[in-house]
Amino acid sequence: MKYKPAELTLRDDSEKEQQRTRTIFEDLRHLAKDNKQLSEHEKNFLCTGIKLSAVDDDSIDNYLACDNFKFKFLYLIYFHDLTGGGRYSMPSKLEMIEVPLILRQQQLQYLNDKSTEWLAIINTLNHTEELLNQVSFEARNELKGLDSQEEFKNGFMFGGRNRYNAKRKAILLQSKYIYCIAKEIFETAPVEEFILAINGENLEFNEFSLVHILNRHYAEMVKQYSVGKSFHTEDFYPRMLHTQLADIFKEVDNSGVLKNADLKRIAFKFSASDYIVYTELKTKQVKGVGNVQFRRLQTFYPVNEKAVIDELRSDYVLIQLNNDLAVYTKK
Repeated sequence: MKYKPAELTLRDDSEKEQQRTRTIFEDLRHLAKDNKQLSEHEKNFLCTGIKLSAVDDDSIDNYLACDNFKFKFLYLIYFHDLTGGGRYSMPSKLEMIEVPLILRQQQLQYLNDKSTEWLAIINTLNHTEELLNQVSFEARNELKGLDSQEEFKNGFMFGGRNRYNAKRKAILLQSKYIYCIAKEIFETAPVEEFILAINGENLEFNEFSLVHILNRHYAEMVKQYSVGKSFHTEDFYPRMLHTQLADIFKEVDNSGVLKNADLKRIAFKFSASDYIVYTELKTKQVKGVGNVQFRRLQTFYPVNEKAVIDELRSDYVLIQLNNDLAVYTKK
């Protein structure tokens, strides 16, 4: 990464700032033309500049580095209806336009091609990149879940094949989108910011943690069948999950209410909603050290099951820490 994310932000409207960002833009454009490796943030900066530039700065289609950017841009236009039968709007320069039919067909074909490419990627079992391993694992599980649905288990009648293919494509495209966003999130901050602390113990918020939470507890509207999970709403943002949880754990630590408590399950109320964090002791290989035990954040979700809510109310005491945060402690 040549440029940090903070360097890729327009700080003000001054001429000096315009010149600074234009210099970065030209540098990244030359690097992209030479097929040099860019970070996701550098790609976003370059490709956004190309799309929004008032002068002729070429097309993102001419840059391999802009492929993830193009994918994310088109996915957000079409994810709600991949059939092509709806009405679709897209930003063009400084206005929103309805996508013309011919362009819509081209863009949907691009997404269809990407789903086919992604299927081959997620079916690879051992990637060198851990994030890709975790995304692939989650995607394969979702595809197995789709195959197990009653309407598809006994053949494809009355348009069932088309429904199945559409749902399968939606799962693949969402998986690729999660991968792109997760890469950006892990680029945003140094590794140490993903080490959360509570009761003098470190919790690793790693690739498994983020992908599991993003795939199973966000974007309810794009799920292709009932996954039996609860979904986050507006209280916790995907790009800030680790920092928001770190702040909550710090507040809990300062209160001392969970001192010596079992960290396997941490239940709290935030902004009037109940949440649970699950952690687990795992073992990993550390170069030059060998097997090392660590505690990993497994999942984090809002509680909406009546049985769990009843258990929290009957078996725990709710201790208020501030206006927004309260913690459940075992009676």
